[in-house]
Amino acid sequence: MALLAKIRIISEHSMKFSFALIKKLVPQVKSKKELIEKLNLYSFEAEDGEADTFEVSLPPNRFSDAASHWGMAKEISAILGKKFECPKSSLGLGLGVHDKSRNSRVDNFRVMIRDKNLCSRYAAAYFDNVKVVSSPSWMQKILVDCGLRPINNIVDIMNYAMLETGQPLHAFDYDKLLQDESGPEIIVRLGEKGEKISALDDKVYELDGLVLVIADSRRPLSIAGIKGGQNSQIDKNTKRIIVEAANFNGVNIYRSSRFLNLRTDASLRFSHNLNPELAEIGLSRAGELLREIVGARPGKIIDLNFARPQKKIIKLSLERLKSFIGIDLDFKKAKRCLELLGFRVKVPARALSRYPADEFLVEVPALREDVLTFEDIAEELARYTGYNSLKSQAPKIHLAPSGFEDQIILKDKTKKILTRAGLSEVYNYSFISKEEGRKFARAKKLIPLQNPVSNEYYYLRPSLISGLLRNAEDNLRFFESVKVFEIGKVFSENPGGAKERLVLGLILASKSKEPFFELKGLLAEFLKSLGLVDFWTAPFSSQDNWFNDSPRHYLETNTLLKVESDNNPFGYLGKIKQATIKRESAFAEIDLDILLQLISGEYEYQPLPRYPAVERDISLVVEENVRISDIISQIQDVSRTIIQDVDLIDEYERSLTFRIVFQAEDRTLTDKEVNDQMKKITDTLRFKFKARIR
Repeated sequence: MALLAKIRIISEHSMKFSFALIKKLVPQVKSKKELIEKLNLYSFEAEDGEADTFEVSLPPNRFSDAASHWGMAKEISAILGKKFECPKSSLGLGLGVHDKSRNSRVDNFRVMIRDKNLCSRYAAAYFDNVKVVSSPSWMQKILVDCGLRPINNIVDIMNYAMLETGQPLHAFDYDKLLQDESGPEIIVRLGEKGEKISALDDKVYELDGLVLVIADSRRPLSIAGIKGGQNSQIDKNTKRIIVEAANFNGVNIYRSSRFLNLRTDASLRFSHNLNPELAEIGLSRAGELLREIVGARPGKIIDLNFARPQKKIIKLSLERLKSFIGIDLDFKKAKRCLELLGFRVKVPARALSRYPADEFLVEVPALREDVLTFEDIAEELARYTGYNSLKSQAPKIHLAPSGFEDQIILKDKTKKILTRAGLSEVYNYSFISKEEGRKFARAKKLIPLQNPVSNEYYYLRPSLISGLLRNAEDNLRFFESVKVFEIGKVFSENPGGAKERLVLGLILASKSKEPFFELKGLLAEFLKSLGLVDFWTAPFSSQDNWFNDSPRHYLETNTLLKVESDNNPFGYLGKIKQATIKRESAFAEIDLDILLQLISGEYEYQPLPRYPAVERDISLVVEENVRISDIISQIQDVSRTIIQDVDLIDEYERSLTFRIVFQAEDRTLTDKEVNDQMKKITDTLRFKFKARIR
C-alpha cells in the first residue's frame, strides 16, 4: 500500500533516508556525520535529519536510480571504494517467486491495458496463504523513521519494498475483485467523466476523462500511481492478494495529482518518470519479503511490458577525458570507478592487442537515465575521483576580435551624444516594401527575400531612409518638429553574397524651419565629440556610389554633400525632396564601420618628430560658392611631403584664416623653404579661387 505513503519532503526533490537501513546495506559506513559529508562531497546535497534519518536533495533525473535506499547504498559504496551487492532475489522477475506447479483457476487473473502511452508496463503477481498481522518491529522502525505509518504486514511490506527499491507498489485483496469463470480482470483505463472513487484516506474523488485508474470489469479500484481505493483494500480477513508494480506516464500522474489536489509519495515518484525496469525489481523484492515474513505462496505472474529501451553504449577516450576534465586516469582506475557505479566496461576487439586501451565502450545501467553522453560519463569519473583533485588552471576562452567590442563602444557613445543633443532613438524593420524599393533605390540593385511574408516586407533595406521617414511623418502630426536617429544594418550587393554594414541614420523634420544647416552642424559636432577632427564635406559626384544606391533618388542634388576624411567618404547628407515628404526635412547617413576605422586611425601611435615644426597662418577672402574643404585640399596638394596639417582656425562671413603646419622628417626646415612654400600657396589660391590675401 505504498500509495498510502506520505514521506515528508523538504523540497520538491528531497527525501528522507534511514541511516540504520543504509548501515545495514553498507556496513563500512562509520557514522551518519561521515555519511553526510561524503554525500555532499561526491554525490548530492545532504543534511542531518530527525532521529536516525538524513535528508538528500535529488536532481529530477536521478529518481529512477537514487530515490531508494538501494540506490543510495550504491552511491555510498562507490564513494568508499566498495562494490554494492543487492539483496537476494532482487533481480529477475519471478526468480524465486513464481511456483510453476501452480497455474490453476484458483490463482488465475487477467490484465488489460487500454492506453499503452499512459501505462508502459504493468507487472502483477498472485500470492495466497496470506495472514494479515503486524509487521516486524525492525521494519516498523524504519517506516516510522522515513515518515510512514505502519498499518499491517502486507501494507508495510509494500512500503518497505518501495523504500528499498524506489518502485511504488500496491496490493489488492484478490477476493474483493469482481470475478467470472476465469477469475478477475484488472483493467488500466482512463476514468470516466463524473465517475467517483472512495479512496483510502476516507475521501471521495470525482474523476474526469484524463485521470488514469486501475479497475475491474465494473468499478475503479484505485487512482493509478496516486491512491488506493477502499473497495479492494487489505484487511484482517484478506487471504489472497495481487501485488501491482506498474510504470505510469509522469505527465499524466502530475496532472492528475494537481487536478485531484492529492499529493502522495507515489505520485511524486511517478511524476519524475521512473524507469520501467524498476517494476521488475520492486515486484521481485516484494515477493521475497512476502515469502520470508508472511510465509505467502506465490502463484501466477503477469508482466505486460511495452517499454523495452535499447542499451545505451558510450565510447570513452582516456585522452579526450584528460583534455576535458584535466585528470590523467589510467584504464584500470577508470574501469573500477565505473563498475562500482554499476556501469559495464567493454574493450573493443580492435583494442585487445594494446590493453589497457585508450578507447573503450561503457554500457550505461538501465536506471541511470541521466547519463546520455560522453560528458555525463566524464562527470561521473570527475566527481568520484574527487573535484578537489582537479588541478587549477587558467580558463581557455574564445576572445572576440577587438573590433567587435570597439563597435559596441562606438554605438554606445553615438547614442549618448545624439540623445544629449535632443534626438530620439528609433528602431525599424530591416525590410522594405516594393513601393519603398521603387521610391528609394533602383530595384535591380535591391536584395529580395527568398520567402517574403508580404509585399510590405519584400526587400532587404539598402538605407535607413524609408523607416526614418515613416517615423518623421507619423510624429509630425503631433509635434512641430521631429529629430530622430537609428543605428542599424543595411544590405548591399556583393559578388560573394549580400554585404551587411552598420550605419547611422539621422532625420530632422519641421513644419516651419529649414533643418538642413542644423543637421550639418549637428553632424560636425557629433564627429568632433567622437574624436574625429580631420573631416570635411564636399559635393556628391557621380562616381560616389559607395552606398548601395545613389541618394539622389530622395535627396535634392544641389544640397547633396558627402562627408569624408583622409580621402575616405563615410557618409552623406542633404535635403529630402518635397515629392518624398511634404515638410522641410534633411537626412544624413553615416557608415559606422568606416567611421570606426577613421577614429582608430586618428589615435594611432606615431613616434615623436625628430625635427621641429613651423606654423604659418594665412588669411583670405573668397566668394560664397567656394568650399572650405576644396581650399584645404588645394593647400595640402602644394607639398604633401612637408605640409603636415591644415586647419581652419577662424571664419567670419567669407573671411577665412588657416593654420598651416610645415615639418620634414629628415631635416630642420629653413625660413627660405617655408617662405617659398607660402608663396606657392598664395599664388595657387589666387589662381584657383580668386582669393584676396589679407
